[in-house]
Amino acid sequence: MVLRRALGVVVACALVLGVAAAPVQGKKRSTSPKWGDAESPLRPGASLGGYCTFNFVFYTPGTAKKPPRAFIGTAGHCTDKLDERVEQPELGEIGTVVYDSDLVDSEVDFSLIEIDPDKVAQTNPEVLHWGGPTRSISLDDLAIGDRVDIYGYGIGVGATEQTRPRYGFLVAFNEDEYQADMPAVNGDSGSPLIHHETGAALGIISRYGIGVPPSTDQGPLMPWIFEELGAAGFNVRLATVSG
Repeated sequence: MVLRRALGVVVACALVLGVAAAPVQGKKRSTSPKWGDAESPLRPGASLGGYCTFNFVFYTPGTAKKPPRAFIGTAGHCTDKLDERVEQPELGEIGTVVYDSDLVDSEVDFSLIEIDPDKVAQTNPEVLHWGGPTRSISLDDLAIGDRVDIYGYGIGVGATEQTRPRYGFLVAFNEDEYQADMPAVNGDSGSPLIHHETGAALGIISRYGIGVPPSTDQGPLMPWIFEELGAAGFNVRLATVSG
């Protein structure tokens, strides 16, 4: 009995030493930012405080050595220069313009704003009122007559919470741009557009559609936005939510 007890003590000590000697595993860095909750004021459809609206949220994954980076978009004509500081009424300064298509000879009319690290936890990727985006649109998703959902701060039509969510219908599109008839005007510039049938990010509000056919609104589709951002060195991902 004494021998067995002694052996048991030796085995137990060995197990304890083995646990103590095991290497401590470092915490893995998250590949995507830790977003805020449903009450977060910075999100698709939020106002810049002037005649423009924020659209979708983007990010670049983190690595073992670098944290993830977070971004939000608006229309290119809503910002003036690189390194410009951008504000949101509830939060004050929220980030810095790192890409403006007007400054790189691109007609995509898109600005990318890198969100300050201390504002990421107050950012939510979900589009106000409509929800989504579930993913980015594909041309195969689109058909003339599809419903297009918008949330923005257009003059008059976006004056109240009840009138900011609106919708219209797709009247034309090509591989780069859409045309739609919907109640969107000055102030809605940059607004996120959701493809109602799929919940996918369709594009953003840019300008009036004076081409053929004429329409109330025209702007870049998401594939063109990602193409132009990639050409400028910004290989960002769309931050999505469940459908």
